[in-house]
Amino acid sequence: MVASHGFKPCRLARIDNGRLYQRQNLDGVLELLCIQKICDIMLVDRQPLIPLNPRDLFNAPLFLPIGEAISDCRLPRDQLEDYLNTTL
Repeated sequence: MVASHGFKPCRLARIDNGRLYQRQNLDGVLELLCIQKICDIMLVDRQPLIPLNPRDLFNAPLFLPIGEAISDCRLPRDQLEDYLNTTL
């Protein structure tokens, strides 16, 4: 469902009953999208990030949150796809 919007699985973290995805935009912004199932509710969080530097001493980029995040958006399972198609 999220692949049609350019997101792919992200390996930065593991989330119980959920999935973490990432999308790299042409302007350099990295978007993280987390979708987690809690009973019959789907919890959606999204954060756009911009890199501060290419790499730090540990060979990992540093990111700064930018723009408006989606935090703790709770939806019935059957509304998730419509919501993602509208917001992404």
